[in-house]
Amino acid sequence: MFGRMPRKTSNNTKYYEVLGVSKTATPDELKKAYRKAAIKNHPDKGGDPEKFKELAQAYDVLNDPEKREIYDQYGEDAIKEGMGGSGGADMHSPFDIFEQLFGGGGGGFGGGSSRGRRQKRGEDVVHTMKVSLEDLYNGATKKLSLSRNVLCGKCKGSALSNIKP
Repeated sequence: MFGRMPRKTSNNTKYYEVLGVSKTATPDELKKAYRKAAIKNHPDKGGDPEKFKELAQAYDVLNDPEKREIYDQYGEDAIKEGMGGSGGADMHSPFDIFEQLFGGGGGGFGGGSSRGRRQKRGEDVVHTMKVSLEDLYNGATKKLSLSRNVLCGKCKGSALSNIKP
């Protein structure tokens, strides 16, 4: 195979050990092991953030069939060096994986119990502001006044509830 590294046997079991599964684990077994370990080691629950990142990285690699095959053949170094096809550019925060599994932010441990209660966020608003280099260096504070349109919770923006018969 052109461009492939020689077969390594050193670092290709670490991710399985981190998740506590065998090399023949199914995607369902991986997910179950990751969920259990993620809940136990989540930083919001007093767990170690580094251990949580390691769990998330292991799950990210082993849950993707292409990355898992590369990892099994060439080890952790091949994944870190970008043999996974994307060059490591699509590495996400470990919290993104957590949100995918549990359906939301840090408190959604109920398997999606927080769904439906969260409002969708709008697009980010960007405002340019002129500041001097001296202000940046000294940590100056500037005020910015914004106005936005919000729908009334009572009439949902129709204003029909304000009309009296």
